[in-house]
Amino acid sequence: MTILTVILNESWEDVYNRLNDEINFFLKEGIVINKNIKKIKKQIYIRYSINELDLKKYTVEDFKHIFKYYMANILSDQMLAYMEEKSAYKMICKEYYYFGLQERKTIFNHFRNIQKDEMCKYEDGVVCRISRKSKIVQQVMDYFMRNNTIHMDGFIRFRLKNYIEEIENNIDRAVEDFLMEKEYNEFIRLLRYFVDIQEAKIDVVHVLMLENGHYHLYDSKNRMINNEYLEDLALEMADQDISCDDLLISSLITLAPEKVVMHFSRNTTKREIIDTIQNVFSDRVYICRGCDLCGSVKNIKQE
Repeated sequence: MTILTVILNESWEDVYNRLNDEINFFLKEGIVINKNIKKIKKQIYIRYSINELDLKKYTVEDFKHIFKYYMANILSDQMLAYMEEKSAYKMICKEYYYFGLQERKTIFNHFRNIQKDEMCKYEDGVVCRISRKSKIVQQVMDYFMRNNTIHMDGFIRFRLKNYIEEIENNIDRAVEDFLMEKEYNEFIRLLRYFVDIQEAKIDVVHVLMLENGHYHLYDSKNRMINNEYLEDLALEMADQDISCDDLLISSLITLAPEKVVMHFSRNTTKREIIDTIQNVFSDRVYICRGCDLCGSVKNIKQE
């Protein structure tokens, strides 16, 4: 009695091998799954059947359901691997062919990170893991309720349209992330160039990061730096609606210190600007692990 037919094309060799390995599971219960394979042009037809007498403790309908659920799990694993790895990379290469090989690989890594991030969501303050596989398993099982034959390519193309659209949208997001990262790196490279060509105007600048994202600058004697150059710079940038982070970077480049010491409390959330300063000033930057200035962060009026 036929219980299921799976149709694969030649590119699904991994699935074929996985199915061969996994059906041996039923041998432990003394149930022999017969397999008939035909190859027609580029497609492989695998027909699974059983002898009803081998079922013993199972009814035919119960075993069909168990077998199909077992196969749905295997096929869903392979669909995910195909769509999230091979298929996604093919899409990137096809749609964004004008990027170099290494750039396409970087985009693919961004895509992977997005996919991982989307496996979690917040509900009432609790992180819940969303299994993409469970959704596909359910769709496969819904299909098996009315069908005993599944064509892998056709199922993906027509039954998983929404999921493919999600992948395409996440690839677009990955490209945006890549372009933003590329722009940021170019920006850092330019700032680093300005720093390198300038002569140091001051020995040390202590940057005291406040918890609200604002900052104070101090010299080597812990005196607040507030000279006319910085005042003019602040006024000029205020007219352009520039952020505190941009003003801090511009101030440090204007001062061109030989050494930048970062002070902040543990509650500081502005890690991005700290990373940027380290990228621009590289080995000139030192992170203070605790001193009087660090301890005074909470006592300074939050501007």
